[in-house]
Amino acid sequence: MTDTIVLGLDGTTWDILDPLIESGELPHIEHQLDTGYSGALESTFPPITAPAWLSMATGQNPGKTGVFYFLNRESPDSFDFETLGSEKFEQSSFWDVLSATNQSVGVFNFPMLYPPYEVDGFMVSGLGSPEDDTITYPNDLAGELNEVTDGYQVKVPYADPKYDDRPAALEADLLKIIDKREAAMTYLLDEKDPDTFFGVISATDWAQHYFWRYQDKDHVLHESGTEFAETLTRVWKRVDETVGEIAERAEAEDAQLFLVSDHGFGPVNRTFHSNNWLRQEGFVKESDNSFLTKARTEYFPYLRKIGEAVVSVVPQLNDFAKSVGKSIRKDPGENVDFDTTIAFAPRQNLTCGMIYMLSDREEDKHEVISQLKQAVEADSVAEEIHIYEPEDLYEGPKIDLAPDLLFEIDDFECAVDPRSATENNLFSTGPPSKARNGGHNRDGIFIASGPRIESGSDLDARIYDIAPTLLHLHNQPIPEEMDGNVLFEIFESEDTHEELERVPIETLVEDGENVERGDKDEIQQRLEDLGYI
Repeated sequence: MTDTIVLGLDGTTWDILDPLIESGELPHIEHQLDTGYSGALESTFPPITAPAWLSMATGQNPGKTGVFYFLNRESPDSFDFETLGSEKFEQSSFWDVLSATNQSVGVFNFPMLYPPYEVDGFMVSGLGSPEDDTITYPNDLAGELNEVTDGYQVKVPYADPKYDDRPAALEADLLKIIDKREAAMTYLLDEKDPDTFFGVISATDWAQHYFWRYQDKDHVLHESGTEFAETLTRVWKRVDETVGEIAERAEAEDAQLFLVSDHGFGPVNRTFHSNNWLRQEGFVKESDNSFLTKARTEYFPYLRKIGEAVVSVVPQLNDFAKSVGKSIRKDPGENVDFDTTIAFAPRQNLTCGMIYMLSDREEDKHEVISQLKQAVEADSVAEEIHIYEPEDLYEGPKIDLAPDLLFEIDDFECAVDPRSATENNLFSTGPPSKARNGGHNRDGIFIASGPRIESGSDLDARIYDIAPTLLHLHNQPIPEEMDGNVLFEIFESEDTHEELERVPIETLVEDGENVERGDKDEIQQRLEDLGYI
């Protein structure tokens, strides 16, 4: 009998849901709002899929997980970057605690949870995993999913050049993968009957990245009078049907149902080119000028534009273009002269700014901060910049792996692109790419309903609160490593808000065999297909 169902709706924002609910387009989500407790769910900084979903599962901030983006450092003495895998989740996630107490868990399509590992129940890897039969525990579950979905599918690579100027094709593929997600989740709930189920739908994120400009009349790339102004409405109506199917099963089981998002969403109307700025200020120095290095850096934006234009016309050349890109790929710190550079921006993040200081002099860091503020103040359009040091955002033993400076401009409406650009402008109009005209922010959503849930609409929660709340719901101790708090206010008849005794997580989970990581280049390619690197 399933007691708790959590449905993760990637990138969900009240800015999209509220008007659709008011117009009656989302009756099932509206019902959950009317009968449950809802509010805001603040994401991590940066509000990115990898650190956010990991923090939701573990209840830990990035200063403890060591994960700040898709590619992360393993040592403060090295700028070698590694992809996130399931080893960061194992023995640290709320489902590991439940599994160790003989409560069955079902984890479905969870981003970056690859390869899957043994739990009391089942696990299906999501974004970042390959399109093969290695994505499930137990292994034979992959065949079952293939059968019930008529061919299981991990992702729709919305940022792939094959979708350039082909929005109808992308919309069709997004709706198709939502069909597959619903078929898989209803099958798993009906046939596997886990005590706790956590499933994720990522298509909401991909749709909003690509189609935001069509429904936003104020977007710089808005196209009026097209049928794609209603694409996000159609996608969300389809997702609402899935919510209805899941809610029906929750009600039949007297289960609690949670709808959560890893981050919010909004428009991207401008781009700040961080490495252009660092070069112009003399903070970063290049290590060599060979043709291959220039192909990776200076010439790459031209090569990328040529390749995207060709693939958009001849999609069959897409795999060939990817192989060329892979052959010239290097690490995020490529072409940086580490002996003479003061600061550099790793070439991987398009949501907020990340800068690593190679100089130990405090005055150099203060100069970078000062000049960065001046660059934004001198711009005629940018309104504000918020600059953070790791201690402002994080705490924990891995804080020294974080970028030394993190910043966002105009509440993430201005993207920060560290890649080489075709021009030397500090700011440019429009997003880093047309396929990413919508972008992430920190304002996610939370809705809970069920027999143990109070009604209300004023919740102000953090993403770290989900894991301890789910453990409390199942009468489990809260690990002392978790930064989040139990959301007592959502529960009916809770007679105490006292701080619960916390214990080390190692006393609550079983030792397991370390999972083997996948090929780094292959994982990185899958993330590039989705526009994250």
